[in-house]
Amino acid sequence: MPDDLKRLSHAVIDYALAAGADGADGIAINATSLSISVRDGGLDQADRSEGTDVGVRVFVGQKQACVSASDTSDASLKTIAERALDMARLAPDDPFIRQAEQGQFATNWDVAGFDFFDPGAEPEAKELQEQALAAEAAALDVNGVEQVQAASAGYGKSAIHMATSNGFSGGYAKTDHGISCVAVAGQGTEMKRDYDGDVRVHRGDVRGASDIGRRAGERVVECLDARKPPTGQFPVLYDERVSAS
Repeated sequence: MPDDLKRLSHAVIDYALAAGADGADGIAINATSLSISVRDGGLDQADRSEGTDVGVRVFVGQKQACVSASDTSDASLKTIAERALDMARLAPDDPFIRQAEQGQFATNWDVAGFDFFDPGAEPEAKELQEQALAAEAAALDVNGVEQVQAASAGYGKSAIHMATSNGFSGGYAKTDHGISCVAVAGQGTEMKRDYDGDVRVHRGDVRGASDIGRRAGERVVECLDARKPPTGQFPVLYDERVSAS
């Protein structure tokens, strides 16, 4: 797939230049995702998607326009390149737009060093369902948990390649594996909900499904019987799950 993405990103640039663009950037992305959700010990939802998208940005003097499409045929690439050029000619001038120059290109990147990609095989849907079921069961085992709203396991893989008409060409691939669980405790107006989850690049680095389900259950039970503090000024400590935002 990386070689195909490289071909697509360069092809759409060639069509743009042939149509009269002064310069162009091309990008091609391929993505696959698989998600399995369970409820009450059975399969609740299974989703899988995969596709390739191509985009082009064209320059006409100090004008620019961008167009993308999910049809990767040559006819489609030619069409979006020409459409972007027509749009750019009608766009207002922008004195700040330009392509990066040769001396500004990254040339010696080490994509492998970033450890974005798990080369292992895509997990089977059955394996993801078993992980989701294990998380649900562990949450329900926590005393005080009434139900599990959702337990899921998923996998994603994407690859991207970008090229410019003045010499840059490069790309990378990335993966993610994840498990999550949402538990519910309490009744009526005292009902509470909390969650736990983990997403990692490598499958072997994801925390165990049972641990995730148990922690989701423990968190929601800790929310029960909350006490309302008196009005005043107090130091506030944010949970690490939300502190970054």
